[in-house]
Amino acid sequence: MNKQEIINLWRLSFNDSEEFIRLYFDRVYKDENTLAIEKDGQVVSALQMLPYTMTYYGTEISVAYISGACTLPSMRGKGLMKQLMQEAFDKMKYRSVAVAALIPAEPWLFDYYRELGYTEAFDYTEETYVRPEEPVWAPKLTVVPPPEVPSTGLLYKFFDRQLRKRTCCVLHTQDDFITILRDLQLDGGQMLTALDEQEQPVGMAFVLPPDKSLPKEKQQVYIKEFLYDDDRVANLLLQEITLQNDVNKAVYKTPPIVPGTRPMGMTRVIDRERLTHHWVSTHKDAPVSEQLLKEQDIQTFTRIVMGYPYRESYMSLMLD
Repeated sequence: MNKQEIINLWRLSFNDSEEFIRLYFDRVYKDENTLAIEKDGQVVSALQMLPYTMTYYGTEISVAYISGACTLPSMRGKGLMKQLMQEAFDKMKYRSVAVAALIPAEPWLFDYYRELGYTEAFDYTEETYVRPEEPVWAPKLTVVPPPEVPSTGLLYKFFDRQLRKRTCCVLHTQDDFITILRDLQLDGGQMLTALDEQEQPVGMAFVLPPDKSLPKEKQQVYIKEFLYDDDRVANLLLQEITLQNDVNKAVYKTPPIVPGTRPMGMTRVIDRERLTHHWVSTHKDAPVSEQLLKEQDIQTFTRIVMGYPYRESYMSLMLD
């Protein structure tokens, strides 16, 4: 695999900074997870299948996250990406991957990926916080930026524990966690952590700075992921985030709350037999029988076993 040609194609296809491209190809990219099509000695279409693990109704399943799917502009419309996707599905099946997932880069791509058997599965909700006039007091809690916390390992342990509380959630390794922090830093953001009296993490927020080009009254911070033990910790973190950024408002992303969800990611089941067996065994009171599941088309089947009617699946902080 010609890594440099994959990088060159990425540059042509995505509006990413050189710093992000270096980060991605130094820490995330691997030849064995890459599929590409060459024409006349040149890579004209490529994608990566990044391996993740996902909590799934009391067990864990493997996920292949499609990243960097792109085709040379002059070669688009020739079916090359559809060819690569089918090759990716075959490779995933060989590797015993349970589901494929992706985040469409543009709204119109939702329709494109539906043609390949994908369907909406990962939604999210945005909440808005406005700092009250009366401050929140929490004398036993401290909010600090990353350099002041005890260790990356301690931070990751809290991060991982919080993600695992969710029924169907894409997890991140400690190496992923470090890459996420570096990507956040490239965007001018930072992670703030709430510590208890024993200096143990009890809250964590991945914060992007306000847009200083906007009028002061319209400035706000955006929190890409927000994890906390209880509401007291959440309120303290939100207060400190807005104070430190000299704004009154924060918008933060959360797992989906119905109604009011927004579509983000899509998925397609690869290991239909495994997910049928586990879903039926954990949903004994559901009106959908095993036989009825077997009769469904791949998209309807995927929506059912990924809990999409109730918005039970979630992923965030994916590098894309």
